[in-house]
Parts: sequence; structure tokens; C-alpha cells
Amino acid sequence: MADLFRSLLERVSEIGEGQAGIHTKRLLERAAAVAFLVMLIGIALAGTETATQLKARADAAHGADQAKLCLEYARLQLESSNTLFTDGQVDKAQAEIREVVEYSRKAADAASSSGKQLKETEIKLRKLAERMHDIGESLAFEDRPPVRQAIDEIQQIRSDLMVKMWGPQAEPKGKS
Repeated sequence: MADLFRSLLERVSEIGEGQAGIHTKRLLERAAAVAFLVMLIGIALAGTETATQLKARADAAHGADQAKLCLEYARLQLESSNTLFTDGQVDKAQAEIREVVEYSRKAADAASSSGKQLKETEIKLRKLAERMHDIGESLAFEDRPPVRQAIDEIQQIRSDLMVKMWGPQAEPKGKS
């Protein structure tokens, strides 16, 4: 698509200034603009995947791909839970928090079994736990315990993954 756009622009610059040339030049400029818009729309649509589609892809994938997709789905669910908490739908939000933990565990298991994406998975789990902590701090006091428990679970998943990567010495201090 980019090559088509580039060739149209080159063709426009080659056309002379005669009466027929002006009309052709305008026509080609419009065609180039349309081609550019179609390209932008294609890029935008390619990047919009619903959470349901992402979940299905994550469940169907294997190995390192599953780890990546599970973490992306977990991140989407975490942001969705934040919106639900903000809207006062606490029960739904807490259900999504549980799903974040479930897909975090799936991601770590997939990375561990494949031996790939271990470090990336660990980093994304840390960022997920940090974001969840930030969300938890913004909640009403009575809504915080399930979020804190989920953070603890994700930290344990991270810890287990670090032990898998670097051995028992990677176990965080204070853990047994």
C-alpha cells in the first residue's frame, strides 16, 4: 500500500502543467489521498481486537505466544476492572481481577513450559502488579482486600518464575 502511495505521488510530480495535465494531476492527488486514508484505516482496524477475541487467541496459542497473549489479555482486563470499579460495579470488577490472576498464571506456565519469554513475562507481571496496586490504592477501603490478595498472588507467580530462571537464590527475602 505504501508503494502504491509513493508511486502515485511520483506520477503526480511528473505530470506537466497543461490543461489535461492539471486535471490528471488533481485526479492522481485525490487517488493518492484516498490510498493513504485506506492505508491508515487498515492499520487502525488491524490494531483493534476485542478482549473476547484476544482471550480466544490466548487460549488457543502455545508456548511463548500464549505467554504474550495471556499477559496482554490480563492487562486489558485490569484496565477494564479499573473502569468497573470507577463505575461502582465492584462485583464485576473483582471478577475481572480474578481473571487477571488466572491469565497471569497461564502466562507464567506457558513461558515456563516453553522456556521462552521468561524474562519478558516476569517484567510484565511486575508491571501488572504495580498497576493493580495503583488501582487498589484508589479504591474504597472495603474494596481493597481482594485486590491486595490478587497482587500477592501475582507476586508469588513472579517469584516462582524468577526461581525457575535463576534458581532458589532468586527467591525474594522473607519468603520461605
